[in-house]
Amino acid sequence: MYETLYRLERTGIDIRYWTNKGQYTPPHWHTAIELIYVLNGTGSVIFDGKEYLTKAGDLLVIDSNKIHEMKCAEVSMMIIIQFSRKRMKNYVKDIDSFRLSCSRESAEHGKEKEYHSVCGLLRKLPLLYVRQPVGYELKSQAVAMEILYELLNHFGEKDIGRTAEKEGALKRLGAITDYIEEHYRDPIPLEEIASHFYLNREYFSRFFKKNMGVSFSRYVNQVRLLHIYYDICNTEEGIMDLIEKHGFKNYKLFIKMFREIYGSTPREVRSERKGQT
Repeated sequence: MYETLYRLERTGIDIRYWTNKGQYTPPHWHTAIELIYVLNGTGSVIFDGKEYLTKAGDLLVIDSNKIHEMKCAEVSMMIIIQFSRKRMKNYVKDIDSFRLSCSRESAEHGKEKEYHSVCGLLRKLPLLYVRQPVGYELKSQAVAMEILYELLNHFGEKDIGRTAEKEGALKRLGAITDYIEEHYRDPIPLEEIASHFYLNREYFSRFFKKNMGVSFSRYVNQVRLLHIYYDICNTEEGIMDLIEKHGFKNYKLFIKMFREIYGSTPREVRSERKGQT
């Protein structure tokens, strides 16, 4: 469940308070800078070929256009902030020349003080949201801007590797993932989607795995799982009906992936959700 304090298009800053169990987000990316601060619970975020295991008090910054996936098997509460690079140019003219990288692991190499300073700023946000004093939205935005200032000055590096090739790859991936979202209920043969994007099968397969970090077939099944999970939690439709509705053909693989990602069986998830209502 998201509770949104700001909308990205209105202020350039999107602050969300997030609570959920079993949330899974397949590989994706944003043009915004994303900051995740864990209030309680555990989870994992995968990007740049590495899995970051998160726990209460952890901060993780995912820069714009970084492909990442996220899952939480237990009840977790987080603050998620997104900064629009386009809107932040009004305050930092050369922000596009900086890349941001911040995690608990990276802070252990001489930046513990700066890391904990940013975490301290983040801890102010829930108190403002709960108490809601006069002007709390203004103060929350000011805190978020101070967080970005600290990140740029202590966890930012000049980007010398940004190329037109990378931009082109992201544009192509965006078109591919849009196609998958539109057609995931139907079989999507590798040859068919490769041909749709004027690529041969082998090149398409390598390109997708290299950039998304998972094979094409696994990604399609992850998208199907996401839709099935949502309907398990929010409808009374039979589980077998949902599997068929969302295009998952292999039941054994479905159960294996579902348990791997959500830590429970579909029936256990539905039973638990009913117990919460």
